[in-house]
Amino acid sequence: MDRDKIYRALEEEFTATFIKELIPGILHNFANPLNSIMGRSKLLQRRIEEIAKKMEEIYPETAVGMKKDLQRIRTEIRAVSQESELFFDLFRAVTGKFYALDAKGENRINISQLLSEEMRFFNFYLDFKHEIKKDVQLNNDVPSFRGNNAELSLAFWKLIRFAMSRAVSSSLKEFQIKTECDNRYVSVFIRNSGGALPESDIEALMENVKSGSREIAATVIDRGVLFSLLILNKYKARINIFSEENFSILSIGFPYLDLKS
Repeated sequence: MDRDKIYRALEEEFTATFIKELIPGILHNFANPLNSIMGRSKLLQRRIEEIAKKMEEIYPETAVGMKKDLQRIRTEIRAVSQESELFFDLFRAVTGKFYALDAKGENRINISQLLSEEMRFFNFYLDFKHEIKKDVQLNNDVPSFRGNNAELSLAFWKLIRFAMSRAVSSSLKEFQIKTECDNRYVSVFIRNSGGALPESDIEALMENVKSGSREIAATVIDRGVLFSLLILNKYKARINIFSEENFSILSIGFPYLDLKS
């Protein structure tokens, strides 16, 4: 085995530890310092107000002279507190994704909440965050249904990633995701610029979904999309792919009344 193959083999072993071992360990080690920073910044905000009040009572002339300095300190402490809260939101987005991937059992799924977490996670993809015009319309009041959080999280990650890749390579760079419901289905719509998908590719993909085949011919639609739709097909999902001018649209309807138990 040559050097490059040895390196790739070791690299694969290293990356194989990411989801199950490395990332959870990193997040665990970040949690305590982050909680401490947030707690101490809140404590500092209270203490600076207490100090300013005491100074006004005991040394009123000094307090007047230091008014601008105290205000600058307040501003800096407030900024630290706000930045720590922002960091906590980012931290929660990462932990939410990896906790979702580790949730193997079935539970009640609110698909809008799941997709909201996915969209938060996608902000770590810089091309998605900075280059794509996003329209997110997630209705949190949609009915829930029984499902596996891990497989739905991974399936929608791939479908969103595929749509995002097509959007970012287009001139319009537009992406939309929305949820809605009626008396039978909770539906997800993923719409992206990048032109219509070839009809022959869509037909081949949907035939594979229908038959359960995991093999797909070389098309613009990669195998990960097929795998994701195969997972969603287990939920008896109503799956449609269609085009609208310069956009491709994927619609997925979950028959929530059939997925109650």
